[in-house]
Amino acid sequence: MKISVVIPAYNEERAIENCFKSIRENKYENYEIIVVDAGSKDRTVEISERYADKVIKAKTDSPGPARNIGVKNAKGEIVAFTDADTIVSPNWLELIARDFSNPEIIAVGGVLKPKHPRWIDRIMFKINSDLFYRFTALFGFYQLATPNCAYRKNIFLQVGGFDESLSMLEDTELSIRVRKYGKMMIDKNLWVLNSTRRFKQEGYVRMFLRYIRAYLNLFFRREVKLKHFDIIRH
Repeated sequence: MKISVVIPAYNEERAIENCFKSIRENKYENYEIIVVDAGSKDRTVEISERYADKVIKAKTDSPGPARNIGVKNAKGEIVAFTDADTIVSPNWLELIARDFSNPEIIAVGGVLKPKHPRWIDRIMFKINSDLFYRFTALFGFYQLATPNCAYRKNIFLQVGGFDESLSMLEDTELSIRVRKYGKMMIDKNLWVLNSTRRFKQEGYVRMFLRYIRAYLNLFFRREVKLKHFDIIRH
């Protein structure tokens, strides 16, 4: 089973090499790495070309369109997503392959842990990126966060991929559309270390309010305005 790992990137020279190294440390061998660069002005492309199987340059305003481009260029039956500032676990690819060995599973999500944990980071990530996701899954509402999720490529393409009009919660919106096509799951053993830089920069209260507004916009089908890639990623 070939897994295509898709990573959107914009000015990530300080973080992306560690992401690549964490993927390369996995023992699972049947995979490829695809980076979709949104016009980086630093050494992101140069570093990516040393590690990735494909580096695609595409002017995109947000990560959703970049991920869609990556999937269209993927060779794997499974497309896995992570972020340039994320560290995947040593058995990340192996667990994804194991989960998809069940032919009924069409999408898998995991747990986000803070990369540089302060006590507030550990608490907030535990609530927002672990307990909340697993709680909503009990009601059939799986939220597969893009730093740590994977889909069968044929299903992903069948539903049209990420909604490119959204700059936030495009992963949640995709999860809602995909669930009618088969079984989804949250694998609590599938974890990644996710950057806390956005929370440190904006503060947890402001980020929490942004997400509340985005959820309301999503469920009432109001437009979520696009912001430039570097604002979203940082």
